[in-house]
Amino acid sequence: MYGNCYTFNDKNNSNLWMSSMPGINNGLSLMLRAEQNDFIPLLSTVTGARVMVHGQDEPAFMDDGGFNLRPGVETSISMRKETLDRLGGDYGDCTKNGSDVPVENLYPSKYTQQVCIHSCFQESMIKECGCAYIFYPRPQNVEYCDYRKHSSWGYCYYKLQVDFSSDHLGCFTKCRKPCSVTSYQLSAGYSRWPSVTSQEWVFQMLSRQNNYTVNNKRNGVAKVNIFFKELNYKTNSESPSVTMVTLLSNLGSQWSLWFGSSVLSVVEMAELIFDLLVITFLMLLRRFRSRYWSPGRGGRGAQEVASTLASSPPSHFCPHPTSLSLSQPGPAPSPALTAPPPAYATLGPRPSPGGSTGAGSSACPLGGP
Repeated sequence: MYGNCYTFNDKNNSNLWMSSMPGINNGLSLMLRAEQNDFIPLLSTVTGARVMVHGQDEPAFMDDGGFNLRPGVETSISMRKETLDRLGGDYGDCTKNGSDVPVENLYPSKYTQQVCIHSCFQESMIKECGCAYIFYPRPQNVEYCDYRKHSSWGYCYYKLQVDFSSDHLGCFTKCRKPCSVTSYQLSAGYSRWPSVTSQEWVFQMLSRQNNYTVNNKRNGVAKVNIFFKELNYKTNSESPSVTMVTLLSNLGSQWSLWFGSSVLSVVEMAELIFDLLVITFLMLLRRFRSRYWSPGRGGRGAQEVASTLASSPPSHFCPHPTSLSLSQPGPAPSPALTAPPPAYATLGPRPSPGGSTGAGSSACPLGGP
């Protein structure tokens, strides 16, 4: 459909052209002849050439990419290399080398999505039509379609093309994007070539060098310049938005923001919890002791006090002389005032130096009026 195809700087070429400086004078410059008389009207209605910039280890799919060159025009194309690195795995659906894709790579090149799609279509073509499409590579032991052997392959091809465009074949689903992609960003400029004043000289020089006569002047030739805009290249790499380090950092930041915590704050909080537990334990212990050991509440402590008083030796109490007087009219004394004082063992008589003690004595304080 496109006639002759030429590839410059292919990876299989031993003599690779290198460029150490950017600019139009340090790139590839071509003068192309557009043989308009050789074009088949049913296949193409345009005149010119088609150019595509691709990687050295990638095939050229002229239908999927590229641009046309107009005859009689000089086209200057500046390019810049860009690389895209995808993470894949849990972060995206991509393949590193196509080994995990259920489609056999029929091209002698590395895996690309377009390579996989064309290989998938060729597999469907062989399966449905019994022969391989002439414009795509074929597996071994499979022949290309021929009307002499496969009379209905054309109808089968167009029917398969409809299913392919609507993704009924599943090629777009099977063929995943590669994790690493290299592309070239192009910028084009156009100018008239050759100019009015120089076209006679240009055509004469072309006729002498190539032994070729230009019949239609500017309508039969075109010029293209391809060069690097700059020697730098751009790399776009995917990275996880949240990693374990950033997650812990964000959690620490939020913790510090809302709780104002640090190592000292954590220690103080632990100390506060410990003090709270100790205070709670002491309060419960005090409440327990007041319930079971208080004499005034009839508890166990009161019983022990009563038993102590019952087992103590008898003692004599001498009331105050004033208590022997006749009772005076007035309010009755409070029981708390008439209760006898407790008997202390220290008030008993001390043993005499001779070792004998008195039988029983009473000590009454003397009182006077």
